[in-house]
Amino acid sequence: MALRLEEYGDVLRIRMHSPGSRAVGLDVSAYLVRGVLVDTGFPHVRRALLAIVRELAVEGVAVTHWHEDHAGNVDALAALGLPVLLRADTEAMLRTRPSIALYRHVIWGRPRRLLSPIVSFGPERIRAIHTPGHSADHQVLWDETTGTLFSGDLWLGVRARAMHASEDPYAIVESLRGVRALEPSRMFDAHRGLVESPRQALDARIGWLSGTLAEIEERIAAGWSDREILRRVLGGEERSGILSAGDYARRNLVRAVRHRLAAAEA
Repeated sequence: MALRLEEYGDVLRIRMHSPGSRAVGLDVSAYLVRGVLVDTGFPHVRRALLAIVRELAVEGVAVTHWHEDHAGNVDALAALGLPVLLRADTEAMLRTRPSIALYRHVIWGRPRRLLSPIVSFGPERIRAIHTPGHSADHQVLWDETTGTLFSGDLWLGVRARAMHASEDPYAIVESLRGVRALEPSRMFDAHRGLVESPRQALDARIGWLSGTLAEIEERIAAGWSDREILRRVLGGEERSGILSAGDYARRNLVRAVRHRLAAAEA
């Protein structure tokens, strides 16, 4: 397991990967800003993260959502007595310890059940904003003092096409529009780090995703199969879709649109 620290002025990026994540080209980052640790990394890096937290002046923790690569060490940090900012539905998920797919066990590890009491945390000048879509409980952290957005898994890249079967791409577009209205001057993505020109990046993501959803709707109305749409609109499946047995795949974007249209007809 490995951690790497990268400094961006007042923000410290804690970049984490495991042998499993490295094998599939993934890593995830937590961020430290004015004593606030944004996200907690995944269970496989627990010891290394705790060592870093003990060295740094961490005053509290803010969690974007319940997924194990973001909230995987909440229980360990809460057990240290650190206050934690998280949504009630995020806490509820962590206390039930939901099952996860095997590939996620390998890459990130399954978090322990949250047993420690949560001491509430309201960091000064940092605001949590609910941004559902990637997950129902997803929130971003907005540092109004510096105009910095910690976007968690909301952005993920202009043309990011793979998604979990549980994601709602229409809600993602609306959440993206909400944070774009903040006019962020900096943005830190959980997997891509510092995003250059965040306003343009958000505009590009909104434009691409909303346009792609509209195109998929048109192809469905024209009678195209999911396989045809996947190949001709989204460029075929990517490696994550194969390795995850379809749990995190481009085909889920097509299925989400089909589900939306079927629900509208009903």
